[in-house]
Amino acid sequence: MTRRLLRLLALVVALLGAVSAHGEVITVASSLPKDFLAIYKHAIEAQYPGTRIQYVNFPATHTVSFLRDRAPGNRPDVFWGSAPDIFLMLRRHDLLEPLGKIGDPGIPEYIGHLRINDENGFFKGQALSGYGVMWNARYLQARGIPPPGNWQDLAQAAYFGHVVMSSPARSSTIHVMLEAILQDKGWQEGWALILRIAANCGLIAERSAGVPSSVSNGRFGAGPVVDFLGLSARQAGNPVAFTYARPTVVSVANIALIKGARNPLGGKRFIDFTLSAAGQALLLRPEIGRLPVRPATYASLKDAASYPQIDDVLAQAIVDYDPQVSETRYRIVAAIFDQLITYRHQDLVDLNRLIQQTRQILATHPDPLAEADIENAQALVFSPPISEKRLPELQNISDAPADIARLAAYEAAWGTLAKTRYAQARLLVEQAQTRIRQSKSEIKRP
Repeated sequence: MTRRLLRLLALVVALLGAVSAHGEVITVASSLPKDFLAIYKHAIEAQYPGTRIQYVNFPATHTVSFLRDRAPGNRPDVFWGSAPDIFLMLRRHDLLEPLGKIGDPGIPEYIGHLRINDENGFFKGQALSGYGVMWNARYLQARGIPPPGNWQDLAQAAYFGHVVMSSPARSSTIHVMLEAILQDKGWQEGWALILRIAANCGLIAERSAGVPSSVSNGRFGAGPVVDFLGLSARQAGNPVAFTYARPTVVSVANIALIKGARNPLGGKRFIDFTLSAAGQALLLRPEIGRLPVRPATYASLKDAASYPQIDDVLAQAIVDYDPQVSETRYRIVAAIFDQLITYRHQDLVDLNRLIQQTRQILATHPDPLAEADIENAQALVFSPPISEKRLPELQNISDAPADIARLAAYEAAWGTLAKTRYAQARLLVEQAQTRIRQSKSEIKRP
């Protein structure tokens, strides 16, 4: 065989390799909004002609079961999401591949106190996520409700019926926000605040996307969201605003290569693009509105004053937020929320309405005994079903049948306890109202 023929064959092999590398499908599993994902799809397909990006969109809370139900070699290539807990869970279940050195070298290991990349190399930070409250300015103004500045505002009587949120069992971002409250205020006081906010909700949305859409279209006045949903809704011209409610968490939104991927090389190329200068610049587009992890990217902002600044956002965040704690009790928090709130939301709302009405009466007709009844009723309604001391019993619940059965038993007990507590609280409120009526009648007697 001549050297010329050998060179020709080598060229053909190289060309075929190029075609196979770029004439391919890269599958990305993500819970991020479809409009967000579409921007990256078009950009990557334009850069690599012949490449097709397909997305599998589902709640991040189902990621582990989704991947484990698929045999290695038949899984998506990339997982991309906002909540750090999910990536820790995937790493713990051995569902990620090490990434090696990919991405722009200008991305630092730390931004402020935040570590950007997984110390074990299984996932990379792609953006920063902050969490807070989004509200519809027209809605609140029309009803004379002041804009919220923190989580406590959503628990105030003025917000009764005007809040929307989702369950952490359906939304990993909601779980992060609940953990911000729990880790900042403590287990008991944190759950009291979460339950008060939920009792003000007019709806527990089926998916986290239902929160920003319900606020944008004016169905409800306010709700907890991840920052980019609030910022992008505002950029789209909706009459909404967003604030990083205290206590907030600023976490790293990550991207990872799935173990057992169909196309691991394509997956790495996708991840590398999202971490490149071009991929980071896409985060600043109005339809996305995220915080890049590549500091040099911010230099391209045309109106820097209108965009959140990393230092300002980090200054409002809990410094000692522990994603490991959040991940170990993920299922516990979700189960408590559903048993006390999601499945009994109407009972919770009705009780909150009665408590608020009674408090309004007590403001003009004080009665110490009735006040004590209301305090006792609130203690029953706004308390977690398990103490923090007992949490180690349920941490790191696995998919093993014995663990699932154990958690199910706890859930059944919590559901029964919630039903009993709510019934007892209703009796106390009714007793308080009876006391007030009797007190009023005694005052009217000559």
